[in-house]
Amino acid sequence: MYMLRFIDTIKLADGHYELIGCHNKRINDTINHFFGFNPAIDLNSSLPKPDKYKHGIYKCRLTYSDRIENIEITPYIKRTIKVLKVIDLDSPIFSSGRKPFNYEFKYQDRTLINTFLTEIDDLSDILFVKNGLLTDTSFSNIILFDGEKWITPDTYLLNGVKRRHLLEKGEIIEKKVSIDDLSRFQKISLINAMLEPEDITIDICGVVF
Repeated sequence: MYMLRFIDTIKLADGHYELIGCHNKRINDTINHFFGFNPAIDLNSSLPKPDKYKHGIYKCRLTYSDRIENIEITPYIKRTIKVLKVIDLDSPIFSSGRKPFNYEFKYQDRTLINTFLTEIDDLSDILFVKNGLLTDTSFSNIILFDGEKWITPDTYLLNGVKRRHLLEKGEIIEKKVSIDDLSRFQKISLINAMLEPEDITIDICGVVF
């Protein structure tokens, strides 16, 4: 029988797992949503001891269904991205004959997302637009700098843990951002569990159609 599987990625920096409580909640909420019970997984006792990872940044990748199935820790290598190509999810080219695009949860199966990546190079990623509004890239939420503050669209595909954390701390604000608003901003930064604000930044002229 086919079993739904999900992934979660945790940043392990200088011997410390970051935002562990946020990840713990997301995993338990996902299992409860799809499998109808709360397993009360405790990542503090489930993850490998971080003692051997005291120096540098590592990517801790969990695969799980109704339980944690695999944990892999590898050195983290940050991508270099210079261009974001806009993909309109409402375009007949992408919507006709496809199942509705939904990435509310971090599914292990990224086949649909990967189909959008086949015609771009290694220095590019995609920026999804839905109903004329900015959402996410293929692997991150986004924040946009208007010269004074960082804004994240309220029309995300996945409400990532770093996005939630930055909003709670008041370091970013949430607003509706349309594709027509792009000219108001100077740059876009990608954020996810591994990426801090401005780790990857693209000039607004690097957004192409």
